[in-house]
Amino acid sequence: MPQRDPEPFRPADASSRTRDHLANERTFLAWIRTSLGLIGLGFVIARMGLLLRQLALVSGSPPAHVPQGSHEFMITGIVFLVLGSLLCAWSGRLYFRTRQAIDAGRYEPDSLTVTVLTTVIVLGGILLVGLVLWST
Repeated sequence: MPQRDPEPFRPADASSRTRDHLANERTFLAWIRTSLGLIGLGFVIARMGLLLRQLALVSGSPPAHVPQGSHEFMITGIVFLVLGSLLCAWSGRLYFRTRQAIDAGRYEPDSLTVTVLTTVIVLGGILLVGLVLWST
């Protein structure tokens, strides 16, 4: 009977490290989706001011009643575009830093990232509510 080759040596925690790396990749992709969402939101907000101005002109309102908030929408949209782009770069940095930490066996969760992103999104949402209320 032919002898089978012995299985290659694998450290005891190889499957655990694989799961950790796959989880890191899923987290990275979630950050990318979030950054794409912020970029898309920024684009829509930037165009909202233009839409409001055009609707006011088409409805026959005198120029004095054209919403003055269109510049604020443009600025807010650009801010969200920049935030989304920065978050994309930040997520790449976090991915590689976490990958190195997993390989070195010294991974610690990063609560600062969650806190900063939550704060930015909450403040951005409050800003959007203010812009919508102010422009109407």
